Amino acid sequence: MRILHLTTSFPRTAGDHVAPFLLDLARAQQAVGLEVAVLAPHDAGTPRSEDLHGVGVHRFRYAPDRWERLSYRGGLLGRSRTAGGLLLLPVFFAAFTLAAVRLSRRYRPDVLHAHWWLPAGICALLASRVVRAPLVITLHGTDVHLLRHRLVRAVAKAVLRRAALVAVVSDDLQRLVVHALGVPEERVVVLRMPVSRVAEVAPAPVGTPVRLVAAGRLSVEKGFDVLLEALALATEQGADLQLDLIGSGPEHERLAALAAPLEDRVRMIPAQPREVLWQHMDAAQALVVPSRREGLGLVALEAIARGRPVIASRAGGLVEVVLDGVDGVLVPPEDVEALVQALHALPLHEPKGAALDRHAPEDVAHAHRDAYARLLRR
Repeated sequence: MRILHLTTSFPRTAGDHVAPFLLDLARAQQAVGLEVAVLAPHDAGTPRSEDLHGVGVHRFRYAPDRWERLSYRGGLLGRSRTAGGLLLLPVFFAAFTLAAVRLSRRYRPDVLHAHWWLPAGICALLASRVVRAPLVITLHGTDVHLLRHRLVRAVAKAVLRRAALVAVVSDDLQRLVVHALGVPEERVVVLRMPVSRVAEVAPAPVGTPVRLVAAGRLSVEKGFDVLLEALALATEQGADLQLDLIGSGPEHERLAALAAPLEDRVRMIPAQPREVLWQHMDAAQALVVPSRREGLGLVALEAIARGRPVIASRAGGLVEVVLDGVDGVLVPPEDVEALVQALHALPLHEPKGAALDRHAPEDVAHAHRDAYARLLRR
C-alpha cells in the first residue's frame, strides 16, 4: 500500500525541531510494510528531494529562497498576516496544489494523507480527484481551534465532508470536531501519533534547586505567561526552583519581560532539536505544560517516556496523556494559584505512563494501516 503524506510542517533535517512526530509516523508506517512519501514546502538550503531516515521527502518551491518564509517559522497563518506573507499566500496554495497533483501522478498513491485541513487538506483535494485516491485529513489541534470563526468553519465543513476519512490525534479533538462541524462520529477516527518508551530512563536529579523544563511554541495558547507568574509567586513563598523555557515564537519579548525579575531562575532558550530537548528533560525533575488549550500534548508524552512527571493544565488531550496523581499533577488552565500549589508539591514520583501504550509506534502504524485498508475496501 502506497501512502503520500502532505503537510506544511516536516523536519528539514534529521535533527530538526519542526514536526518530528510526522517523520516518526512515516518511519513507523514503513516498519509495518507501507510505502511512504512526503510532500512539504521547500526552505532555503534544503534539497528538493531527499531520503530522510528512509523516507522519501519531496519539497515544493513557491518563491525564491529569501522569500520562502511562510513555513517553519511559527505557523503559516501567523506569517501570512504580514504584508509580504499575505501576497505570497495565494502563490503558496497554488504551488502546493500543483505539486500535489504532479507528485500524485508520478507516485500513484493508494491513499493521500493530509495533515491539518488548512492548507494541506484543501490543496490535497484536487490531487485526490486527479489520481482517484481516497483522502485522509488529520486534524492536530491548532486547525480545530480555528473553527470558532464562522467563515472558517464553513470552509472547513466543505473540505472535511469531501475527505474519505477525518482523523484526529486525541479523543478530545474527536468530540470537538463532531460537535463543531456536525461530522458523523463514525467518520471521525482517532489516529494517534507515535511516542516510544525510553529503554533506560536517566536518574532524575535530586536536591535543590528543583529544576523544571517547559517547551513549545511561544504563543498565547501555550500559557507560559501563567507559568512565569506562578513561578514568581512560588519563589516568593520560599520554593527553590529553576526553569528552562525552550521555544521560539511571537510571545518571546513579552515572556522575556515577565522572566526578567526572576533573573537566573529562568533561562529562555530558542527552539532546539528534539535530542537537545530530551537532554533538558533528563536534567530536570519535571516538565510543566501550562497550556490554555492543547490538541494532544506530545511534549508531555515525551517527558513521561523519559521518566519525568508532568504538571499540566486540565486542557484538551493533556487529560488523556497525564493521569492526575500518577503521571504528575493536572491543574485548571490559567489558574495561577493551583499551579503554585503544584510547584510546591515538587519533587514528584516517577510517572507510570499508561498513555504511552496507546502511542506505541507499531500499534499507531497498524491503526493507520487498518484505517487505510478499510477505505480501499470501501
